[in-house]
Amino acid sequence: MKSIIILLIWIAINGLTHLLYAQSLSPQVVASGGTALTAGGYSLAYTVGETATATLSSGSNILTQGFHQPDLQTLVKMLAKVFLQGAYNGFNMNTALQNPPSVFPLAQPYSGNPWNYNGAENLLSVPANAVDWLFVELRDASFNPVAGGKRAVLLLSDGTLRDVDGTAGATFTGAVPGNYYIIVRHRNHLAVMSATQIGLPNALAYDFTTAAEQAFGPNQQKALSGGVFGLYAGDFNTDGVITVADFNFFSANAALINVYNDADANLDKQITVADFNLYQPNASTIGIQQVRY
Repeated sequence: MKSIIILLIWIAINGLTHLLYAQSLSPQVVASGGTALTAGGYSLAYTVGETATATLSSGSNILTQGFHQPDLQTLVKMLAKVFLQGAYNGFNMNTALQNPPSVFPLAQPYSGNPWNYNGAENLLSVPANAVDWLFVELRDASFNPVAGGKRAVLLLSDGTLRDVDGTAGATFTGAVPGNYYIIVRHRNHLAVMSATQIGLPNALAYDFTTAAEQAFGPNQQKALSGGVFGLYAGDFNTDGVITVADFNFFSANAALINVYNDADANLDKQITVADFNLYQPNASTIGIQQVRY
């Protein structure tokens, strides 16, 4: 009799263990109605299901039956215009990364060092006038990063930005409307920051291209043909200064063809002397402290 009781207890415990741990559930909602709305700089997503009936928990797992609570987030739109020296052709910027065979990545390329950005921005297809990806940031009055203030966006051939949602500019989810410095980064050009704080959302794009002084600090943009200005080419390791370390990076990748590579200063998919010729006059150019890694 004692053996039977012990066996029944073991079965009960083992069955409960499997009940608790045999399944891993991702957060999901099964609901009879709901929607997602965006207006006035806010997004609201909600579902309407049954009345809350129970909350069950085991360890770190929680299962709630009932209403999905609303998810309210602020959206801040930032419009800007910027040129890259390497891609500039005297009128606009080339889109050679898309020349067959295209090497233009569908997912944002800023997940590695030194950016370490974990955003999930990606594309189903690349717009015909896209030059490359940019990484943009918002900073407060003390130059500190702000919550929700990072975004990977597309740079178009006319210098304007496009979000992956198809709208103009960069859409910052979680940031709040206010005054911010704008930092613009590219994977092989010297990053810049706006000369002043910009009120966001902005209806008129902040235009870095009209004067060198549109960037914070002295000599932070390169004079280009046609009286416009752009980011210095040649910061291949993207640390905020153009030094021999960038030359060493170029040398290690020289002669590669049909590649998406940070040593490709003119964004033509080839690592050649043309890229060195962009780097060499810019050697020893130093970015402001706020953009350096």
